[in-house]
Amino acid sequence: MTVSFSEKHILVVDDEENIREILQAVLEASGAKVFTAADAFQGLEVVREENLDLVISDINMPGMDGLEFLAKVKEEQPWLPFLLITAHGSMDTVISAMRLGAGDFLTKPFDIKHLREVALGLIARASKPTISAQLPPIGEGKIEGVIGNSAPFRAALDTALKAARTDSSVLVLGESGTGKEVIARVIHAHSPRAKGAFIAVNCGAIPENLMESELFGYEKGAFTGALHEKPGKVELAQGGTLFLDEIGEMPLLLQVKLLRVLQERTVDRVGGSQPRKVDFRLVAATNRDLQTEVAQGRFREDLYYRINVIPVKLPALRERSEDIVALSQFFLKKLNDRYGTQHVLSTELLAQLTQHRWQGNIRELENTLERGVVLSDSHHLHLGLTQAPPPSSISPVAATPSSEGLGLNVARENAEKAKILETLGEHRWNKTNTAKALGISRRSLLYKVKAYGIN
Repeated sequence: MTVSFSEKHILVVDDEENIREILQAVLEASGAKVFTAADAFQGLEVVREENLDLVISDINMPGMDGLEFLAKVKEEQPWLPFLLITAHGSMDTVISAMRLGAGDFLTKPFDIKHLREVALGLIARASKPTISAQLPPIGEGKIEGVIGNSAPFRAALDTALKAARTDSSVLVLGESGTGKEVIARVIHAHSPRAKGAFIAVNCGAIPENLMESELFGYEKGAFTGALHEKPGKVELAQGGTLFLDEIGEMPLLLQVKLLRVLQERTVDRVGGSQPRKVDFRLVAATNRDLQTEVAQGRFREDLYYRINVIPVKLPALRERSEDIVALSQFFLKKLNDRYGTQHVLSTELLAQLTQHRWQGNIRELENTLERGVVLSDSHHLHLGLTQAPPPSSISPVAATPSSEGLGLNVARENAEKAKILETLGEHRWNKTNTAKALGISRRSLLYKVKAYGIN
């Protein structure tokens, strides 16, 4: 799916008014809704009030600099993508920014077209974490934020923790939504490299023509728009862990270059003449069968054996159904805290969740719960799950309730949208007063406004 700036909410924070105005004009011309702030304190207020898709912030600002601002935002909304810009870039600053969770880094003066490409890439790759990424050291056999006691999951976690003690390359295997990045972060957090950066790259989300410069960096003048040198993700992982998600999507030409980096432990920037030494630990992940990809000529066999030193196979959620109750309760607590709600899971709802076949795995489970929290009223949590009967028993009669349920859901959502519009009108579109009148939090109202496309 092509991502655009249309209906995206972007915050620009810079103490230079002309920079704010230029970025606002460029991004709004592309279809985005842009909020601006002259300092990080104002920026934090916007982050807390609006449902943002991206933050673009200067680093050098009075009072609270961009790195402090980044750290505070990531504490509250770790999934929110963040692009830093500065006139005084240095390698140390870049590494500090990436360790704090910055998605990318541009140096002034920057090319507007390049900034748009980077911003779109960050928005396209952004996703809310399926499990908390804060992983303190193990205590009493428990890792905070990692949920599950089923045998298949505990076996995978045990392998990951054993791998963490080494510097060997790890290949995390599993369907989409099973938590591959979470396990990669577990490996990093419990490794000797834990104090280094964890640099994540989604190989399937970067356009092929940008992937080489994204991974390996470039020198000033290497191509049109390369106004400054820029280190790639491999260099940024120096002393830490490089996580290559969906490595099966990497083009063959890039596979050759990655193999050379892994063999030589040096990287050649685009347009560069001197190789640079690199020291990082590789964790890769894929939902593809790489052995089949190798047999069909789409993945290099030598690279496959180089990255598949220690495989970690994550089970699908349907293979660890005994973990669904604990996962659901964990996510619901997070969602209640986020939206100021007090929903609970009844025995009936827990039974529905356990019996449902989660094709999208943990990600689908969390999204279903979030949708239920946002769209349900303050007293009754409704998830809208319909469990299909076994294929042998499907009949037109059995399908009728499901169809009726869908119609009721649509009717209820239309009624809720109409009520929100009516209440907004009564309060002259003041969202704070509207939320109070509706008996929901302002954040919940903002989510509903965006979900229903209310302008």
